[in-house]
Amino acid sequence: MPETEEKAQTADMLVAHLLYGKKKHDEQKSVENEEVDHLNKGTDYLTTLLLEQGIKETKTKAVKQKPLTVEELKKQFVKDLVDNGYVTIDDSGRTVMAEKGHKFLEQKTKNAEDKVKTVRRAGRKVKAKAGKVKKKIKRKRRI
Repeated sequence: MPETEEKAQTADMLVAHLLYGKKKHDEQKSVENEEVDHLNKGTDYLTTLLLEQGIKETKTKAVKQKPLTVEELKKQFVKDLVDNGYVTIDDSGRTVMAEKGHKFLEQKTKNAEDKVKTVRRAGRKVKAKAGKVKKKIKRKRRI
C-alpha cells in the first residue's frame, strides 16, 4: 500500500509542478499579444509603403447591419428567382413557375432520384456482403 500512495503523491507533485510551470509561462509570454504586435508592424509597413507610392489613406467606418428578418429573406428569395427567370409574377401578385424553373426542378429531381438509386444499390451490396460474411462465420464456428 505505501508504494502506491508514494507513486500517487509523486504523480500529483509532478502534475502540480507542470501546471505551475505552464501558468508561469503563460503569464510571462502572451502569444496573442505577440501576434497582434506582429500584425500591427506589418500593417504599419504596408501603410507606409502605399503612402510612399502616392495612395491616400482614407478612414472608413465599419457599419453593422442588422440581419434580415424572415420576411425580408423571403422577398429576397423570390426576387432572386424572378431575376434568374425561374418564376414570374402574374397580375394577382402570385408566383408562377416559368419554363426555365420547370427544367431546373426536373433536373434536380432527376439528380436526387439517381442519388437515391445509387444509395439503395450500395445498401443492397452491403447487405449481400454482410450475409456472406455471416455465412462464413457460421461455417467457421461449425468446424
